[in-house]
Amino acid sequence: MDIAQSMRAIYPIKDLTIERFVQSLERVKYSKGTRIIEQGNKSSYLYLIIDGVIRCLHEDGEKETSILFGVEGNFFVSLASIVYGQPSQTSFEAISDVEVYRISFDDFWALCDEYPDLMRWQSHYQLYQLYTLEKRSTLTSIGDAYTRYQQYIKMRGKRTIAQIPLKYISQYLNISQETLSRIRSRIARGE
Repeated sequence: MDIAQSMRAIYPIKDLTIERFVQSLERVKYSKGTRIIEQGNKSSYLYLIIDGVIRCLHEDGEKETSILFGVEGNFFVSLASIVYGQPSQTSFEAISDVEVYRISFDDFWALCDEYPDLMRWQSHYQLYQLYTLEKRSTLTSIGDAYTRYQQYIKMRGKRTIAQIPLKYISQYLNISQETLSRIRSRIARGE
């Protein structure tokens, strides 16, 4: 995985800044099913996925909603924790074995003070997160279930979707698992 490429996909950042950022990273592995960030708890790290798949979810009593998925090269963080120092509004769960780089908020903010382009990067990253949520909101409110799934395939690609359990995709698209199974069968038949 190319850290510079992942960072520059968000904002054009200098080589020296990336070097210093990389020096501050810690490599950590999580087993499938582990909550890396737990809703209701304050988080202390910004993460970059090296390998595996995570999902962001929100729980409201018995109801669980998948909000987004992350794969190799994607960053994830609790915005409530990094920006406001508050408990996370969502959980981030490993839906496969996952390996990540992480940097503590204290180290990250110290680097932002030293490297202004990293501060601009983090501003763009937060805007990117809002854009991602806007895309999800739009995707889950357009057309019928078939159209939503087709749009999701275009957005994420078949390779990524194949790594995500059906129940989480159906939560994300706000359709039943049965409906999603029928749609996938229809697509497999070429209809």
